[in-house]
Amino acid sequence: MANVTLYIPDDLKKRMSRHKDIRWSRAIRTIIESELSDFEEAEKLAQGSNLTQEDVDFLTEKVNEDIRKHVRALKNEIGR
Repeated sequence: MANVTLYIPDDLKKRMSRHKDIRWSRAIRTIIESELSDFEEAEKLAQGSNLTQEDVDFLTEKVNEDIRKHVRALKNEIGR
């Protein structure tokens, strides 16, 4: 198995040190594997797609707009 050096802020290391029961190497490896799986799946989908970059940009803006509306509605609902 290969070794990877990871630099983290001191305050994060202190917080991690409070949880000695967590196997940080395994936790980080799991996160990396999950992120890679998501990225590889997105790559597979993109390879078979006929969407142009303009299409992607348009859809991204529409999704972001809907999320903003939803968040505003939730904030209004809770009185913020």
